[in-house]
Amino acid sequence: MGELAIILKVSRRQWRWVAGGILLGIAVFAANALLMAVSGWFIASMALAGVAKTSFNYFIPSAAIRGLAIARTVGRYGERLVTHSAALRVLSDLRVWLFLRLEPLSPAILDRYSSGELSGRLRGDVDAMENLYLRIIAPLFTGGLSILLSTAFVAIWCRSAAVALLFSLLLTGIFLPLMAKRIADEPGRRSAELTGELRSMVADGLQGGAELILLGAEERHAGQVSRASYELVSAQEELARGAAFTLAGGLFSAGTGVLAVLLCTAVAFSVQQIDGPQLVMLLLFSAAAFEGAAGLPTALQLLPTVKESARRIAEISSTPPPILEPAVSAPLPAGFDLVMRNVSFSYEGSKPALREFNLEIPSGGRVALVGPSGVGKSTVADLLLRFREYGGSITLGGHELRDYAGDDLRMLIAAARQNSHLFNATIRENIVLSRPDAGEDDIREVLHVAALDEWVASLPQGLETRVGEGGSSVSGGEARRISLARALLKDAPILVLDEPTEGLDCATEQLVVNRLQQRIKGKSLLLITHRPACLELVDSVINMG
Repeated sequence: MGELAIILKVSRRQWRWVAGGILLGIAVFAANALLMAVSGWFIASMALAGVAKTSFNYFIPSAAIRGLAIARTVGRYGERLVTHSAALRVLSDLRVWLFLRLEPLSPAILDRYSSGELSGRLRGDVDAMENLYLRIIAPLFTGGLSILLSTAFVAIWCRSAAVALLFSLLLTGIFLPLMAKRIADEPGRRSAELTGELRSMVADGLQGGAELILLGAEERHAGQVSRASYELVSAQEELARGAAFTLAGGLFSAGTGVLAVLLCTAVAFSVQQIDGPQLVMLLLFSAAAFEGAAGLPTALQLLPTVKESARRIAEISSTPPPILEPAVSAPLPAGFDLVMRNVSFSYEGSKPALREFNLEIPSGGRVALVGPSGVGKSTVADLLLRFREYGGSITLGGHELRDYAGDDLRMLIAAARQNSHLFNATIRENIVLSRPDAGEDDIREVLHVAALDEWVASLPQGLETRVGEGGSSVSGGEARRISLARALLKDAPILVLDEPTEGLDCATEQLVVNRLQQRIKGKSLLLITHRPACLELVDSVINMG
């Protein structure tokens, strides 16, 4: 249950909403059960008064019935409002918390997961936590207290009926649900696991559809999706059979419970322990008491599925970050001399990407890294951005990179990486991510440098044109230049450009290079490229081949 404890700890800020929903649920149950009890007593008392031709004060019980009916209606509306508000607030807190835990893991740890898997954990598994409060915690508290209150109410008039009712309520709300939970443990766990896998496979298939078709692997992928879907349906059918068993058992238990109460109250009536109207009152109250325990079977049956989703969330959220932040960050440097001495780095389970690597970029210097793919050029950029831990020494302004807080360091570096992501938003929103307060003149300037100005002007919606999921609505060259414009807008003293002109025709590439010459004056530049035209931007070239 440790994974559920993590979720509850994150949700503790909303405890007032959670407690309010539970209290309203108990109030609604009490109003409904008392409404049934008072109505039965009132009707029976009126009938007896009519037969005996005696007077009867019907004002107080009729007012009570109306009051309870109004309380039940208003309370049920309030209970739905409060419980759903609590659930949504909990999900909001949980999603923000998980995102903040994931952010330091990028990219070193998150590279191990596909985008579909991450999306599933951030969305699907978090959404499943809605059931933790709405269908597990609230029903368990409400049902447990309802059983105790119902038993205490009946015991005031007839203890034997109270014992019979308690036994039936425990059978309906505790023993049958525990049996159902045992039945649902394995299929519930498999259902949550398969749901995550299926969501991941579908997302990856949609995003990589072109590659699957190109490789002729679309049928194999479709087969994997079909098999996972079949297994998920089988697990859900097992859960449905368990739910049907619990429902049938609950109905049988409720029926026999009311019958047992009837027999006990009939005996109490025969010895004049209670009168006729009280017998009817207790009988109808007992029938209504089973509503409080009705949510317990579903709560315990859902518990394995929710626990598996919580485990998947806890698994990734408890991963230690690959970069340890310093206790106190070094002050920002006055100069920006960048020196790498004997730097080594290896990806997990692979040969070293860098071995005893050395590099010097004086403040305002411009250096290009060239060489075949896989020699570690992009790794150098990742190390400078403190995305990965390294061996050896990297200093900026005389201070080791490890002495700077990651956020402070990245304030000094603007990067257009080879795999920079475009969000499903407008061109403007994607560019101003690096500097949200940028003015229109600044945006127009970086559009001009990236040779995007004429293209944007030709679009019907201009900067408000949406780029699609992952930049799917723009070409590769346009996406690359949007990322370049974003980096230039940040206006940081150090610029890291990884293949900034990849996908551009020769004329556009030369135009971008010429405009960059003016834009980056006075800045330090680390350029990673295969393109000879880009070398005009640098003072020295290091071949890593």
